[in-house]
Amino acid sequence: MINEKRLIQEFLELVKIDSPSGKEKKITQVVSDKLKDLGGKVSIDKFGNVIGKFSAICHSERSEESLLPTILLNAHLDTVTPCEGIKPIIEGNIIKSDGKTILGGDDKSGVAVILEVLMSLRGAPSFVIARSEATKQSHTQQNSPPLDIVFTVSEEIGLVGAKNLDFSLIDAKFGYSLDSTNLIITQAPSHNKIHIKIYGKEAHAGTSPDQGISAIEILSKAISKQRLGKIDDETTANIGVIKGGNATNIVAGYAEAEGEVRSHNERKLKDKTDEIIRIFKETASDFSKEIDGKVVSPKVEEEIRREYNSFHIPDDDEVVKRVVKVGNRLGFSIETKKGGGGSDANIFNKKGIKTVILGTGMSKVHTKEEFIKIEDLVLSARLLLEIITS
Repeated sequence: MINEKRLIQEFLELVKIDSPSGKEKKITQVVSDKLKDLGGKVSIDKFGNVIGKFSAICHSERSEESLLPTILLNAHLDTVTPCEGIKPIIEGNIIKSDGKTILGGDDKSGVAVILEVLMSLRGAPSFVIARSEATKQSHTQQNSPPLDIVFTVSEEIGLVGAKNLDFSLIDAKFGYSLDSTNLIITQAPSHNKIHIKIYGKEAHAGTSPDQGISAIEILSKAISKQRLGKIDDETTANIGVIKGGNATNIVAGYAEAEGEVRSHNERKLKDKTDEIIRIFKETASDFSKEIDGKVVSPKVEEEIRREYNSFHIPDDDEVVKRVVKVGNRLGFSIETKKGGGGSDANIFNKKGIKTVILGTGMSKVHTKEEFIKIEDLVLSARLLLEIITS
């Protein structure tokens, strides 16, 4: 049975631990110790990901550990900034920050839910119990298959932890990633990252501006021509970073932009990516001009990097049906959703581990207005516990 008070306490403890991407060492140690205390065999791979392996719990003579499939449970340990010195506040039925930082529900709520489910399965009577006490206190009569617990690092900066995970340590062929607002995500897009570099020509902005070609002007005009935001129901595009120039008295000879395209449709992904690059190049060509008797043309260089590939798990797949059945048993209907972002699940699916994303109730993530409803956090834990033990 899920212990609401213990779950809240766990979540509050976790969000107070500073863990910006690339600086997860402290929380890595904390969750490693918790998994060990609950009887797990714990490894930390070369990249810093935490892998905890738990054997099956079988109370029926008809159940044999060898016949139970291993289930993957995943959440990530890092958080976006500002995430240092988080002070969580319980206000009514929600948990939020003091407004100076994010809350860190993305994805400390997922970590807390997984730990609470493990404590419920192992019959843990307190927040953390010593391994020697785990067997003694394991009075629960719920069966559980073998579990692979994977807590990744550096998810927020491009799923870097999952991409570098030591998959030789993973036995599971299907599982659940706790990292969403929606209750279940069965589709996620592919993601292209785009880096544009524009080379113009420097000149003194006061005495000889006509001798220069402004890379910043090219950049700004090209961006103004782009179709950004929600392109259609499957595709989004964004320019998120722009840089350029050295001083106000110099016509900028260099500028750059970073953006992205995401789509559930590979053709649309390619077409939109190509369109963005084409507009930059066509705009730059309009700035060619004669300087000192020679035609000078600005140059555009592009770099396209695939961040991750899409996945789509059908509603009639057992890994999805299991969630829907549990939801019905708990008294509510579950509708599968299409996600717009990437998560570790994209990487697991690419590696052949069929993984859907479960929500924890996190809301307004990546902002200082982030909050989570306690009832949603508890519901997520109840749902996951039932999924595992069904």
